[in-house]
Amino acid sequence: MVSAAPTGLRHASVFAAILILAGAGALPAHAAEPDRPLAQSHAAEAEQSPTDPLAPRDGRSLGVSATTAAAGSPDASMSLRAAGTGSISGTIGELIDYNTAAPLDGATVTAFTYDDVTDTLSAPVASGTSASDGSYSIAGLETGEYVVLVEDGTAGSKLLPDFYPNQAFAAYATPVAVTDGQDSPGIDEVLAPMLSDYIAGATRYETSAAISAEFPSGVDCVYVASGQNFPDALSAAPAAATCGGPLLLVQPTAVPTAIADELTRLSPETIYIAGGTVAVSAGVQSTLAGLVPGADVVRYAGADRFATSRMIVDGAFGSTTFVWIATGLNFPDALAASNAAAAYREPVLIVPGTAASLNAATMTTIANRSPEAIAIAGGTAVVSTGIENQLWALYGMIRLAGADRYATSVAINEWAWSVPDGAYSVFAFVTNGTKFPDALSGAALAGGLAYAPMYTVPPRCVPDAVQDHIAALGVYETYLLGYFSEISFEEPLKRC
Repeated sequence: MVSAAPTGLRHASVFAAILILAGAGALPAHAAEPDRPLAQSHAAEAEQSPTDPLAPRDGRSLGVSATTAAAGSPDASMSLRAAGTGSISGTIGELIDYNTAAPLDGATVTAFTYDDVTDTLSAPVASGTSASDGSYSIAGLETGEYVVLVEDGTAGSKLLPDFYPNQAFAAYATPVAVTDGQDSPGIDEVLAPMLSDYIAGATRYETSAAISAEFPSGVDCVYVASGQNFPDALSAAPAAATCGGPLLLVQPTAVPTAIADELTRLSPETIYIAGGTVAVSAGVQSTLAGLVPGADVVRYAGADRFATSRMIVDGAFGSTTFVWIATGLNFPDALAASNAAAAYREPVLIVPGTAASLNAATMTTIANRSPEAIAIAGGTAVVSTGIENQLWALYGMIRLAGADRYATSVAINEWAWSVPDGAYSVFAFVTNGTKFPDALSGAALAGGLAYAPMYTVPPRCVPDAVQDHIAALGVYETYLLGYFSEISFEEPLKRC
């Protein structure tokens, strides 16, 4: 019997534990595969100059350091177990849609011993291959405990290997106890492609709640913004990351049921509202306060979207290495910037991008962050050369831009997660670049909680440059934020 793997983020505690594992040198199960040379860049100890803030980022300031030992790499210096008479058996399947699995023929199932002190595996002790019905057996095992690795042996397979039970890391694997002369049955595994699941709901508000559901209850903060317009939320997503909370979207005059239920579950200490009463009404504020009795409710509201952005940045951020600048007249470039900024706990300040220069209030907000440099999201059509020159006279400067919104998203992610400088990511997130709601909440999750890149893509496909960067980062699981009609398990990450 092959049962489907659970949907959603499979590693329930991985967001908290990934930092520990990365520091300990634990890589995903696929990291040691010889046909994935780009994944080996994880082990490079590339040094980023502390005096050059404009250098591409390697992820270390996220708390995710480059690793030095890959879980799954055999250590030839460890002694092999003597041949025994015990065995491990089970059934291997492949996930063919989000709820259905089928038997997997030809999977390789390997038993290792594991040293949890050094986080290393032995050379393979014994292995087996699954039959057409998915069944397998590993024979010749001595009494002891073994970590089991499952890999699809089919050339070009999109299925990612797993340690039993359904884990990316050997450190999370459950050892299988074996006794001489006896079989240890029921060691079943279902392999899934890198495209792991949707995080989505039927509406933008239900999607916002579904994204927020990945956060634990009892968070310090929740940011709330209108789901009908984008400006206030662009600065709110990175601000939410600074206090470890999600961004929830509401209607201007009502709190959707899914959002009310999620806010009650989260039970935050503080609720921050981004925007004035036109965006989020006083009645909604009262409803929010009533859902979490005792929570502080703080509203950031300025005379316009740019003043609100300044208030959020002034309220949520102290000194930062970078201040991100994006136009507040449209959303595509700022969405990508919000996620990268959230990952590095840096602010996004939206500005009237076509203006010749920034006003004194904006310059003061920037100066109060004491940044080493400014990152501009988008080309000169969205943030003028006049603004660039004004800032360049005072700070280091980098402009991250591409030929279109999708290329700009790639440029931002390639710089913030620079593979040549040793960056890697266990997770990646993909969202529709033609609409703003899913990406707004997504930035607080992807950048803020998972320290992972989020790519804005066309609604029906994923550009080659996005797929290349995901592959180069050694990503283990990719999630779609919101529903994409033509991206599915049948053709994971369909190329444009």
